[in-house]
Amino acid sequence: MGKLALKHKKEVRTILTDSLHETIKTLGVSKSGKKVEKILAKTSRKLAAEVVNRIKRELKKMHKVESKVRKEKKVNHHEPVAA
Repeated sequence: MGKLALKHKKEVRTILTDSLHETIKTLGVSKSGKKVEKILAKTSRKLAAEVVNRIKRELKKMHKVESKVRKEKKVNHHEPVAA
């Protein structure tokens, strides 16, 4: 999946909007109307919110796993002290 980086909703929204515009252009439509722009804006906002929430959850899971691994390494690497 690659390295996840925390993105803000606005960044994700612009990426989604650009992608949707490119898709519309590849379909052969030269200019989209006001109605299409309105739908694109609304859809990209909703999608951006969902994507950002998903990224946050994935990052939280990764941090949780990393902290468990660090704790296990600390516990397993105790050396006995000679008395």
